[in-house]
Amino acid sequence: MRIKFFATVSPGIEDVASKEVEEIIGCKAIPDVGKVFFEADAKSVYILNLKGSTLNKVMIQLCRENFAELNDLYRLAKKIDYAWIIEANQSFAVRSKRVGTHNFTSLDVARVVGQAIIDSYLEAYGKRLKVNLDAPDVEFYALVRNQEFILGVNTTGISLHRRGYRVYEHPAALKPTLASAMLRISGWKPEKSMIDPMCGGGTIPIEAAFKANNISPIHLRKDFAFLKLKIFDKTEFEEIRSRILSQKRSNGYSQIYGMEKFKHHLDGAIKNSEKAGVRKSIKFRLGDATRPENYPREDLDFIIVNPPYGVRMIPGGSPKELYRRFLRAIKERAEGATLVLITGAHRRFREAAEESGIEIIEERTVLHGELKAKIFKCKL
Repeated sequence: MRIKFFATVSPGIEDVASKEVEEIIGCKAIPDVGKVFFEADAKSVYILNLKGSTLNKVMIQLCRENFAELNDLYRLAKKIDYAWIIEANQSFAVRSKRVGTHNFTSLDVARVVGQAIIDSYLEAYGKRLKVNLDAPDVEFYALVRNQEFILGVNTTGISLHRRGYRVYEHPAALKPTLASAMLRISGWKPEKSMIDPMCGGGTIPIEAAFKANNISPIHLRKDFAFLKLKIFDKTEFEEIRSRILSQKRSNGYSQIYGMEKFKHHLDGAIKNSEKAGVRKSIKFRLGDATRPENYPREDLDFIIVNPPYGVRMIPGGSPKELYRRFLRAIKERAEGATLVLITGAHRRFREAAEESGIEIIEERTVLHGELKAKIFKCKL
């Protein structure tokens, strides 16, 4: 049975996530704002939740239609048959989001859609579904975006960017999904060398090691929401999960480097890599990214980095000065390499790149949490 799905992603990497979905399950994926829409069979849910490195949540799409007023949301949600998703003895909740100008709130959306689900099930099957806002068996997602209404069912649970390997939390940690997107944007392949010279808690090299060793980035996770959905089979999931985890390569790639100026962050990165199961695939070293002599002696093909960009994170200095010194160091140490960098101080980076004679060949705006940042791709 073919099912309509959408996956939520960080705004700005929709095209990257679409390509990943197409690669993983072989279907056509259509990028949208903060989302990717596609159609696939039911077991694709297991595969995407285990292998999707740039996705946040995978949703079953129940409705995607235009509307005029709040009552239309009730009508659209009520006409859906929910029996293939939820059992009569299960509880549910509606999580809502509203974008645009309306004469109602997101709470109104959740209330109206929730009532429609109850009424639809009661009318069709004579059973009243229970609401549990704290720990529902089934979580519905209602998005009102201008005059468009999208209703989905969460198959993931908590976002996939929570990989489960962070035993050390860096104060300015990058979301793993964005780190994975940066690796894809760079064009890096496991046979090439790469370094994150300001690796913090190790997110970028860990994501690279997952790719190099064909390890599911979500291999530590077992708590998926689809395990409570009526349509999915736990035995089938366990078989697919075992098969995916058995595809791990044990080549122990040694061309992935993580460098960090501060020892306590480096120690944290090492602990994270151990928890992630990729410690042997990453060469960690203590070093200052603005000093060329601190870099590995080997040829470096890719530099992928999330540098500091808040003044409070750079005592006694500015982002531009840090970027200027950093660019000078890597230009000396890795001429011809590809640099991919994410920063909220994008004007300062652009100025530093221009002054350093470094060509920016691609840039895109992304949301990192609530922060608007840019990802730059440069040739050194």
